Amino acid sequence: MSYPVDTTHAPHSNDLIAGYLKHLAVLSRAETTRDTYADELCRLDRRLPEGLIYACADELRDAIHNGERSAAHIAKITAAVTGFFAWATRPSDPRLDFNPAADLPRAAVKPRRPRPVTNEELADILRRAREPMRTWYLLAAGNGLRCVEISRLDRADVTEQATWVRGKGGKERIVPTHPAVWAAVKDLPSGPVARNRDGSHANRVQVQERANYHLQRTLGHRAVSMHRLRHWHGTYVHQAAGGDIRVTQELLGHASPNTTSVYVATIGGAKAAAVHALPLPV
Repeated sequence: MSYPVDTTHAPHSNDLIAGYLKHLAVLSRAETTRDTYADELCRLDRRLPEGLIYACADELRDAIHNGERSAAHIAKITAAVTGFFAWATRPSDPRLDFNPAADLPRAAVKPRRPRPVTNEELADILRRAREPMRTWYLLAAGNGLRCVEISRLDRADVTEQATWVRGKGGKERIVPTHPAVWAAVKDLPSGPVARNRDGSHANRVQVQERANYHLQRTLGHRAVSMHRLRHWHGTYVHQAAGGDIRVTQELLGHASPNTTSVYVATIGGAKAAAVHALPLPV
């Protein structure tokens, strides 16, 4: 049974969701995470009888575990909801006086396996792709960049030796520039590598949607996405690095080096060798 709503002094779900998203931004949570959490929380707020912040534990559980969602989707929604209510009921600044998500059941998610594109698919993509998408595909496959990282990239961030990447959650890393990437980027004008017609940076969603549309609709690779190009990068650099997981994690941005000196020290060694060994046409 839901809790009664006092509309006179009732907080509004949208205001609390907005406050939670600002909190996540302060914590440098990735833009993609914040967007996903916003979508899931707002969708739940619309579907629950009296909205998200007046739902009881049973209503939340039934709304999330509705028998139609995959375990991965349930885990994503649960993470958004539990984080939201933990923030809204924190003792230092409580916005709500009850946490109905405290005992939500967790979904058992099977570990995802990498699904890299094949060498044949990648060769065909790079042979037929139009610009600027071809350069974006090279940045994903050759330098391991995410869509959000491509959207933030400027021409000045790429040299023949290294590429400065602004990653998820405000983390930065430096990766070696593959020769094929340098060949594609070196003559680009200054400013954003992925730009709108007015010259401004395209955002993550624009890069992702334009790149995936070109891959799947124009080039006919229906099952290929930008993230699968990044999987290809991770698979091959891991092999080229002799299975050194630290090199692979640093190149993909899953773990940052402790200091800039570590970055500089490894740029010319294992990481550069791993990237330059990628079988990309120059």
